[in-house]
Amino acid sequence: MHLIKTNNRIFRYSHTIGSQSPGGPGFRYPVDLALTKDDIIYVVNRGHDGEEAHRISVLTTDSEYIGQFGSNGDADGQFIWPVAIAVDKNGLVYLADEWLNRISVYDCDVDFGGLDFEQKNFLFRWGLAGSTQGQISAPAGLAFDSNDNLYISEGDNHRVSKFTKSGKFLMTFGTKGSSPGQFDTPWGITIDDKGFIYVADWGNDRVQKFTSEGDYLMEFGIPGDVPGKLRSPSSLAVDRDGDVYITDWWNNKVEIYAEDGSHLSTLIGHAEEVSKWGKAYLENNPSDVANRNLVTDFEPEYRFMMPSSVAVNDQGYVFIVDSIRFRIQVYQKTRKSDGLELTL
Repeated sequence: MHLIKTNNRIFRYSHTIGSQSPGGPGFRYPVDLALTKDDIIYVVNRGHDGEEAHRISVLTTDSEYIGQFGSNGDADGQFIWPVAIAVDKNGLVYLADEWLNRISVYDCDVDFGGLDFEQKNFLFRWGLAGSTQGQISAPAGLAFDSNDNLYISEGDNHRVSKFTKSGKFLMTFGTKGSSPGQFDTPWGITIDDKGFIYVADWGNDRVQKFTSEGDYLMEFGIPGDVPGKLRSPSSLAVDRDGDVYITDWWNNKVEIYAEDGSHLSTLIGHAEEVSKWGKAYLENNPSDVANRNLVTDFEPEYRFMMPSSVAVNDQGYVFIVDSIRFRIQVYQKTRKSDGLELTL
């Protein structure tokens, strides 16, 4: 068991979910995930251009595969460059398509019945491509506030726009640049329990924090390649303590900051054990087992490679999309208080 101890916090590596697969149990270039209160995970598989691996995988936090939906294309319910996913209070799933510049909405309270490429759970879509207010261009991140309004980070428009969940435009903030409150290709976005907005400012190698009205408050991180610094941050999450988790995409790590912006710890990936899905694959593919037996150093395989998304739940678990390795690495955070170790 791997433990990372710092500032009265302990991060335990828990387990890994996933393996490489174009369909069924497994992922193909996963880029984002969304958690629900009932321990369901939705994972966006971007796949390669032109292949039929584009889909949303549905599973539980303990690796039970439920099903999948969606496919490659521009018809209703399909997507070409799926990039971000979020779930509203009613359990509806919202998916951003970076190529088609639209938001597709799905009702996932259905019986998937295993493999399912039909669009039976598609409800509606919205979004107009462009740069004027109310239009979107290269939507890259999605986050709901406590009122179920949807905030969208727009990579090409270098801003954040706020809509109702049915697509009515409400407000926008941000312009292209590197000054406080400006963006250069923003990617991930999240909203904490207090309503503060955090944006992964990908091109500026930082994370910025705003009020719910888009007023600039502070920023996390400075450019660099060593622990505590950032290079092309892609996603972020905030736990109940206010600790901020940032996937440091180019540096292949996850940086953790306290609410005041001080650096707490760095996660590098600890997937030394093959996942449940990976073991099932190897049991059915003995030739791959023979090939793995020839490997003398598995150390690189344990580590993150371009982690693209992170999410946390109320039980203190941290879910990190390890994109190029087709998996999710899971940690659990605990804290020491008055000599007792408490799980958050």
